[in-house]
Amino acid sequence: MSDLTAVLLAAAERAENVPAFWKAAADSLAGEFGTPARITYRGLNERGEVATAGFTTGTASAVVTDADGRRVEGFVGKALSQPETGRLRETLTNATLLAVMVGKRIALERERRLGTFIVELSRWLFAAPETELLLRYTMQGVTSLIDGQGGYVALRDAGGPPETLTVVTAIGAAQDFQGHILPLDRSTTGRVVRTGEAVMTSDASAEPDSSEADWVNADRVRSALLAPLHTSSGVIGAIGVIRFRENTAPDPPPFTLTDLHYFTAVAAQIAGGIELSQAVAAARAAANRAGAMVNASPLPLALVDPYGRVQQLNEAGRAVFGLAADASAVGKHLDGLGLSTSELPLHAILAGRKDGEPWNGRVVVTQPTGDRRLCDCTITNLTGLGSPHLLVALYDRTDELRTQREMIAREKLATVGEIAGGVAHEVNNPLAAIRMEAELLGRGSVDPEVGAAASTIVREVDRAARIVRSLLRLARRADSTPVRVNVNELIRDVAEIRQRVLRAENIEVVTALEGDTPIVLGLGQELQQVVINLVTNAEYAAKSGSRHPAMVRVSSQERGGWVRVTVDDSGPGVPAAVRNRIFDPFFTTKGPDEGSGLGLSICQRVVAEVGGKIWLEDSDLGGARFVVELPAAPERVDLGPAIV
Repeated sequence: MSDLTAVLLAAAERAENVPAFWKAAADSLAGEFGTPARITYRGLNERGEVATAGFTTGTASAVVTDADGRRVEGFVGKALSQPETGRLRETLTNATLLAVMVGKRIALERERRLGTFIVELSRWLFAAPETELLLRYTMQGVTSLIDGQGGYVALRDAGGPPETLTVVTAIGAAQDFQGHILPLDRSTTGRVVRTGEAVMTSDASAEPDSSEADWVNADRVRSALLAPLHTSSGVIGAIGVIRFRENTAPDPPPFTLTDLHYFTAVAAQIAGGIELSQAVAAARAAANRAGAMVNASPLPLALVDPYGRVQQLNEAGRAVFGLAADASAVGKHLDGLGLSTSELPLHAILAGRKDGEPWNGRVVVTQPTGDRRLCDCTITNLTGLGSPHLLVALYDRTDELRTQREMIAREKLATVGEIAGGVAHEVNNPLAAIRMEAELLGRGSVDPEVGAAASTIVREVDRAARIVRSLLRLARRADSTPVRVNVNELIRDVAEIRQRVLRAENIEVVTALEGDTPIVLGLGQELQQVVINLVTNAEYAAKSGSRHPAMVRVSSQERGGWVRVTVDDSGPGVPAAVRNRIFDPFFTTKGPDEGSGLGLSICQRVVAEVGGKIWLEDSDLGGARFVVELPAAPERVDLGPAIV
């Protein structure tokens, strides 16, 4: 092997492309013959001319052609002998064979790079990234693959005016294209989108439909490859790769058919990636909208697997289960969240939904605080959506049922009041007769014992009459408008009624009323009910205390525009664990037959409606003290006489 052949072999191994190899071959000829040299070559995919420094004109030359149509011509700057001419031709022949090998090596390397790039691109497609990231990554890869200096992607319907394309991604020397608007009917890129056919040009700025609006820095744009992006819905845009002229440097080499083949293959992958990414984005947006609708629903909803483990729970569901904002219900069983049924076991209900029939029934949800919520429940399978999961929909009936029970209880109280009022009114007649007979008996007898007995009868009849009058006031129909209520008289009426009964049970009722009569504005019967409920609760608590005799104390005073009523008892007091729940409807510490749990909740509502406050304290009698503060009635308001 000659030294020149070894030099050419080494150049073929190092060459990054075919033009680089021919430049190395020209340098080798100049060194071999000691004169500047030039080589003109024309291959199947590439053609060009290279020369060494100082070459002006050739004195001797040789031409080599092959059966495939390749042609290489070498020139040297001095006359050659016949053996030297033969050596020149032999060198060109060897260089031609090596150039073919270089081209094949580069093609194989490019095929390998293309394969690697397609694999990486497929990974991105399966990962379904954001469209912008997908396009930027892809354009960087394809621009590097075919030795471009800049690239861009232009899409239809990307926020620009109708019948235009918007450059959504631009990289490299084409980054100034970002956001550029291209007319669909007056641009080379628009032609690619309209026709659906790729374009390869050595000077994109000289294309017949090119305009100033088509390219940024049009004076530097030279070789370009443009390919359409075909999707199932049509051509949605185009991608382009450009080679630019740098200042006074010669124009860059044009792209080849091989480059176009690679580029269109990548364009097909990019179009599929955009379609997949847009489909994923649309599905994600639809899922987000559905999730937002479910979370915004006031109906508690839970998605569970066939075994009852929670997969998703909306905000209303978290509320009905009593879960904190940062608590997670995913993976927990409905039983573990406190849901129970009085019919079949929950697992049997869930298993029965495989037949497609929904289940409707009533369930109880016990919250972590111990509060129980009564709910109507519907459990439906999602087999129509291809999912084995079940949808559990709850309708919280607790407050509705409590309101109904409160209304029923109030109706019962009103009925009892009317009956009691009627009975009290009828009792007045025999009481009047008894009093008259007792007075006549006392006047007509001279026996001191008879007179004393008659006086006792009159006194007790008067006491009974006072009790009847108090009962009549308490049983009076509810007021429809606020009136002036004398709090002290109201307390005396309640004490008068309860005192004699409670003495038989060894409970002492004490009143401590402020001298100045405090007046408040409100509905008289409802304020009476507040005092009765508080006194009744105090009596019940006093019976359970250790003090003998047991005591209930009711007091009133006026302070700073407020009227304060306190009810103390000598009972055991209210446990700390339940103090924050005593005003909840239907919560009671009494037995099932001793109380409904409505009394204190009604008191709180009535007091709040007149602008007052009610709270619990510890009493100096050893038990509980309930304090009610009501706004005092302004003296200038004239609503008629105060009632009791």
